[in-house]
Amino acid sequence: GGRFKKEIVVDGQSYLLLIRDEGGPPELQFAAWVDAVVFVFSLEDEISFQTVYNYYLRLCSYRNTAEVPMVLVGTQGESRAPAPSHIPLALAGAL
Repeated sequence: GGRFKKEIVVDGQSYLLLIRDEGGPPELQFAAWVDAVVFVFSLEDEISFQTVYNYYLRLCSYRNTAEVPMVLVGTQGESRAPAPSHIPLALAGAL
């Protein structure tokens, strides 16, 4: 994992943007301080999606996720040709 921070200005107001790259499931302390979550998985690997789904469920056990904006991002390898997704859209939509 990694930690990144940058000062940004939105509508004239200065904010400190903190981004943490977590390599494992969310812990209680993490869930308590996050303002938003970006889940990233591989479109080519159903196990990576299942891992993200399990992380989501764990986060739900710590915090009301209706209060936390979340983004789900599917990535693919560096090939320029579109790769077939192994993740059913209905399953991704449920998350």
